Amino acid sequence: MIQFEHLYKTNAPRLIFYAEKYVDSDTAEDLVQDIFIKIWEKRTFLFFNGGLTTYLYRSVQHACLDCLKREDIKESYIESVIKQLKIEEIYFNDDPKSLFNKDERLQMIYHEVEKLPERCRDIFTMSYMEERKTPEIAKLLNISQRTVEAQLYKALKTLRDVLSGVTLFLLAIC
Repeated sequence: MIQFEHLYKTNAPRLIFYAEKYVDSDTAEDLVQDIFIKIWEKRTFLFFNGGLTTYLYRSVQHACLDCLKREDIKESYIESVIKQLKIEEIYFNDDPKSLFNKDERLQMIYHEVEKLPERCRDIFTMSYMEERKTPEIAKLLNISQRTVEAQLYKALKTLRDVLSGVTLFLLAIC
């Protein structure tokens, strides 16, 4: 027990400092603590004669990289969900008897976005897909904020008109 406490007290601060090169300080502390818990549970500290420091640093490095991979996957998933929700915002149909399922509606929206004039499509994509604000889009494209707003209005109106027209057409022929 005394050997383990000494192991923790002498190495934990340096390992946390090392982990902070990869992750924030709270996460670094958690990761280092988790590593020491695993060492304690497996009682591997009893079998180390040499190379313990290398083992600890490698364990921290791997734990940090695993954490970063999980965060990257989480961010990627969140971004894709946000994009999908932004697109669904355009054509929300809460009618349970809807002629289109969710995938068909999304496919129609993506298809219609591609038909928009280039500048209009770019502004729409920057706003809804990339979640950029009107001032930022205006600055990037070197146009006025009013032009950005007008193009967004035009894109949304076009998409809603086309999509509601398709729905009305299908209702008429069914």
